[in-house]
Parts: sequence; structure tokens; C-alpha cells
Amino acid sequence: MNNMNKIFSIRQIIVSFSAFLILLWAFFENKFVVKIIITPFLICSIAIFFENLFLLFNNKKISNIFKYIFRISFFVYVIGFLIYATYYAIVNKSYSLLIIVGIFILGGIPFFKKAFFNNK
Repeated sequence: MNNMNKIFSIRQIIVSFSAFLILLWAFFENKFVVKIIITPFLICSIAIFFENLFLLFNNKKISNIFKYIFRISFFVYVIGFLIYATYYAIVNKSYSLLIIVGIFILGGIPFFKKAFFNNK
């Protein structure tokens, strides 16, 4: 790992740890519904922290595990939001919102494939 990558990893560690502390404070200061919203971001910040920490110590295998934890948490959050938006659109008969949700689902499929099924 060259010096620029080390500097980038250290910066990512600092930023993700700072985000983790802010999110952890917000998690304990809010009610149940907000905790559900904050939890994926907490998981993402922890995953980024450990991904870069293990990358800094040249442990690529464990770093990749945390990369996938980040991706899973991110996609669970996005898919959950799209499911809720679909439910909201159907209940309120807002069919234009269903079209927008459909566009986001169709646009998200390539990202999902690239994140989990890219065999490079």
C-alpha cells in the first residue's frame, strides 16, 4: 500500500469514526422509529471504519468482509425505503409515485448486480 492510499485510509477511519460517534449519540437520544432509521447508517460507519483499518494493515481478506457488510446494510436500507414508498403509494393511490419507485428499482438493479455479482 503506497502513502496516498494510507493517507486516504486514515482519513476514512477518522471520518467514519466521527460519524459513528454522532450517530451513536443520536441513536440513544431518540425514539424507536428514529432508531430504525439510524441503525443502517451506524452499521455502514462501523463497516467503513473496520474496512479501512484492516486495509491499512494489509489484510485485504477481512477488509473485503467489511466491504460486503457495508453493501448489504446499504441495500437493505434502500430496498426497505422502496418497499415503504410502494406501500405508501398504493395505500394513498398515488400512482405517479409508483412510477418513480419503479424507475428507482430498475435503476438500482445494475448497482446491485455490480456490488454483489461482479466477477472481476
